[in-house]
Amino acid sequence: MEEVMIEFYKGKDEQAFLDRWQKEHGTLSEEQIDELYADIADAIDEAVKKGEHELGKTYNYQGVEVGRSDFNAFYSLYIFEATKD
Repeated sequence: MEEVMIEFYKGKDEQAFLDRWQKEHGTLSEEQIDELYADIADAIDEAVKKGEHELGKTYNYQGVEVGRSDFNAFYSLYIFEATKD
């Protein structure tokens, strides 16, 4: 199985997600953040392949908004951008 990863367009997009996540689930260590991102990558990849998530739409993981999704096929990388409020 091909390994996929996630990234955020901008640091502020990542920080907005982490703020939302930690508000719901508590503070994370750097190692826990890496594990969370790996879990999100696996979950969105599965959801896209099953037709449960459409790229360009907002993706939520365990009830927390990650952001609007995109995919870079060259790097096997899901990219997220914070949605506008």
